Amino acid sequence: MDFVVLANPASIHTARWVDGLRARGHQVVLVPNGEPGTRGLAKLSRWLRLALQVRRLARRRGTVLVVHWIPAGVRAVALLGVHPRIGVAWGSDIYLTTRETRRRALRAREQSMFLRGCDAVVAPSEHLVQAVIAAGARPERTTCIRFGVDLARFCPGPDPVDFRSRLGLVGCRVVLSNRLIAPIYNQGTVVESLAQLPKDVVAVMTRYLARPDEVTRLEGLAQELGVADRLRIVPEIADEDMADLYRLADVVVSIPSSDGGPATVAEALACGRQVVACDLPGVRELLGGVDPEGLVPAGDVEATAQAISRALNRPAAVREELSRRGRAAMEELVDRDRAMAQMEELARRVSSHSR
Repeated sequence: MDFVVLANPASIHTARWVDGLRARGHQVVLVPNGEPGTRGLAKLSRWLRLALQVRRLARRRGTVLVVHWIPAGVRAVALLGVHPRIGVAWGSDIYLTTRETRRRALRAREQSMFLRGCDAVVAPSEHLVQAVIAAGARPERTTCIRFGVDLARFCPGPDPVDFRSRLGLVGCRVVLSNRLIAPIYNQGTVVESLAQLPKDVVAVMTRYLARPDEVTRLEGLAQELGVADRLRIVPEIADEDMADLYRLADVVVSIPSSDGGPATVAEALACGRQVVACDLPGVRELLGGVDPEGLVPAGDVEATAQAISRALNRPAAVREELSRRGRAAMEELVDRDRAMAQMEELARRVSSHSR
């Protein structure tokens, strides 16, 4: 089976979806979902070129079009009648677009038309499935397939001593906040929480796809709070080192204002790490049954600091039990091989129905 995947090529999640399908023997063509920041005629021209490219590639018999991050595919595909077509919602593409504001009303209508025209829609959490249906998808065509985790790679392991030394983290307790440095991810809350934690605790973030203005803001905030020497914004971490990045963390933090089914939380739990995360429905599906004390309101500095402190001070036996529970839960919920098999079966089904 052949796939045309319309998605952001810079995202590690896109790479893992594409690699997962290719590993199962499928031919996959990745089409970048456009150049951000263009406006007016340039933006219209970009979408028209993209639409023609997608239509040409998807015309081949036995090809399934998969559109990741729903707004990215609305203008390019909704009017083309390309089938079979699977939409993959990520979270904020649905949650933020469906908020009732005049500015988003047109996009919400376009999104609804796109979703209703899909042969199938996939979401990485049960709550997001319901949000997708509310946004216009047909209930009978919508299903939950979680962002799968490679459980053979993301697993508990020894402290990565050399990697820790390379990052300058020897002798530190590490709070890892490896979501993007952008407003929606509330990284400022992590910096403010750091000021309430002991001096041997450092917060680690990465420059992967970071917004330069947000990096500058965070560094200024850390300077103002007197924790500049305890905020480590490290270069982009290679994907093959990500499991070790989790393993050196005492606590992994993920507190965005909007989240569908976060891979960060799933990967951290698969590695046996303690997690403090935003108390949102899609997150609760992963963390709620493992460690409900790790759920905090997004943007709440006091609650975040208290949850991190509680995690740091737990007895070793409690940490070991949480590690075991987290790993077991992820084996049940987010196995990548199972997720790719589900996606493969879904593609076969919609392909056969569209003939």
